[in-house]
Amino acid sequence: MQKYTIHFLTFVYLLIAQNGFSQKVKPLKTKEQLTKEKTYRSYQEALSNKKKVYILNLDGKKIREIPANISKLVNLQELYVRNNQISMLPPELFLLPNLQVIGLGENKLTTVPKEIGKLQHLEQLDLFNNLLSELPEEMGDLKLLSTLDLSWNQLMNLPESFGKLTNLEKLFIEKNKLEKLPQTISSLIKINELKLAENKLLSLPDSIGKLNRITELNLEKNELSTLPSSIGMLKNLKKLNISQNKLTKIPDELGYLENLEEINLSNNKITQVTGNCINFSKATTIDLSINKISVFTAKMGNLKNLNYLDVSINQLQSFPSNISNAIQLKTLILNRNQINWVGENVSSLINLEELDLSDNRVEKVDKSLGALVNLKKLNLNQNLILYFNKQLGGMKSLQELYLENNPRLDKFQKEQIKKFFPSATIYF
Repeated sequence: MQKYTIHFLTFVYLLIAQNGFSQKVKPLKTKEQLTKEKTYRSYQEALSNKKKVYILNLDGKKIREIPANISKLVNLQELYVRNNQISMLPPELFLLPNLQVIGLGENKLTTVPKEIGKLQHLEQLDLFNNLLSELPEEMGDLKLLSTLDLSWNQLMNLPESFGKLTNLEKLFIEKNKLEKLPQTISSLIKINELKLAENKLLSLPDSIGKLNRITELNLEKNELSTLPSSIGMLKNLKKLNISQNKLTKIPDELGYLENLEEINLSNNKITQVTGNCINFSKATTIDLSINKISVFTAKMGNLKNLNYLDVSINQLQSFPSNISNAIQLKTLILNRNQINWVGENVSSLINLEELDLSDNRVEKVDKSLGALVNLKKLNLNQNLILYFNKQLGGMKSLQELYLENNPRLDKFQKEQIKKFFPSATIYF
């Protein structure tokens, strides 16, 4: 009988202790309420006011560990310990039930304990610039996580449980060693910003097309040689960077990105720009520089908002065949190609302000270009210009004209050109 009495009393004691602890934890404060709370920047001061501490910022304090007694700060909602020397996380950290934000960037963490999954209120987790090579599957238990920064680590893969982070909106994994993404990434239906630059991705899963809330996707500096056709399903995408990869072709489906505003495809191995692949109705900026493009017959009828196009350092022998459709174009960069003639299809670009044709093989500039009344800067350095037609003087807004290293341009023609553009600064 005495034995049962002891067990009963022990149970009652534990129950009271548990209830007593739960009473110490206050309800979560809203973001608006948190703005009125003090941010503690001294750990000792925080311990002296432990029940009043909601925000603790120990960034750049040169600390090597998070003290175990941090568990006493039972109401803590935001913890910042960035730019320190922390190499491990104490188990007591995961006993803080109200933690919503943890900033652990720029430390020396090599692992994330599986207990991370206990932080059921966690919304933002910053692990930027640590030494992480893997993540626990328990990361998938962070049901409320909306922002996750894993950039500048040594991750080679992501746990399959990532697909359970269904409230994730921003995911940054730049500068790691990822070779592939888990298929479960398609479950991140709320994600709107995905940064994967400077990894070793060889391909993208077809399921990436399901992430239709994404507005910004950065894939710069990977090993991609192809893109899945499903990429055309990212209907809300506004910014796309696939520069410095190994693409040889632009999929036609890319042209379905009806909300795309900026695209960077520079520094790849693209040889042709054809079909509907760049016919974006809302695009303002397209960068196709540093490729191997020799054919540019792509449809451009929808490019009514395009104001910047860079196709420099390629192998073009003529202007893009449908360039005249880009009527809002202000900057056109075509230097370091093999273009030998500037024809009438450029004359309709009446909003053009800068045209760079330096380092080509241009001999003649069609007189119709005199219609470019808004052109301010024309660069024809390093070409084979023979003469300028008088009608080119119609470019009344021209301020800078570059004609250096044109060995076939004689003294007489130089004097004529000066007369055509009396208000411009001319460089011979």
